[in-house]
Amino acid sequence: MLGYVLPGHATVPVKQDNTLADSTGRTVWLGAQVLSVYLADLLSASSTSCARSTQRAIDLGSGTGLVALSLAALGYRTLATDLPALVDGVLGANCSSSAASTLPGALVAAPLDWFDSTLHFPPAPHAPPFDLVTTADTVYDPALSAPLLRTLARLSLLGRPPLSPAPVYLALERRDPLLVDSFLASARDDHGFKLARVDHARLKRLVERTEAEGGTLAWQDEADWDGIEVWKLRLGRDALARAKQAAREGPSAAREGSDNRSLDADVSVEQVQRD
Repeated sequence: MLGYVLPGHATVPVKQDNTLADSTGRTVWLGAQVLSVYLADLLSASSTSCARSTQRAIDLGSGTGLVALSLAALGYRTLATDLPALVDGVLGANCSSSAASTLPGALVAAPLDWFDSTLHFPPAPHAPPFDLVTTADTVYDPALSAPLLRTLARLSLLGRPPLSPAPVYLALERRDPLLVDSFLASARDDHGFKLARVDHARLKRLVERTEAEGGTLAWQDEADWDGIEVWKLRLGRDALARAKQAAREGPSAAREGSDNRSLDADVSVEQVQRD
């Protein structure tokens, strides 16, 4: 059990599980830690706690739930998602702990399958529209790249005003440069995302400041952190135009509303062209 210091200096227990052969998603990875620190700095500076208390965030591939816990600590109504085994295991345990229940933002965990043509959500306030979409340490398997990008695009659009997609913040570790480059190129060319990378030097300063202020992180071994990247993705004009056209052509694509328990995949943005 790891005692982790969240934004606002709340400490929560983060349960991990290293006993299984496949521990992916069951341990705290560097990308989630860096993304949490970056979002705490960015969102605290750009919005008030009162404004954040009415906003909704969704985290994909939450794993142990660190990013989702950090968003809840900032006041977001946060939905942490992953495979059922993780929701029933470390993710669910971390999101429902007594410490998590005292965070400013309401936090729940629910399964979400990127391969499923229909997305299911808990009732409001943990259903679309989302104001913020996040994911960390999820770019590691080529077979997951297209489903992840489709899901990110869909979630940034569901229930949102036509020209106001939610921003996506993504953290990854460049273990396989070819895979990462292919993922980012597909995000831009196939799904219509505008991409902006967060300056690496800024991330390092934030981690060092967090540690100096009593946080859990420490930028100890430069080699460990050098491959961590944080990106902002936002759907461009062409992607939005195609989504709007799809909504006109299919009645189910036009269904909106935060109280819907499921939303059809027809609103997804697929094979859009680069802006």
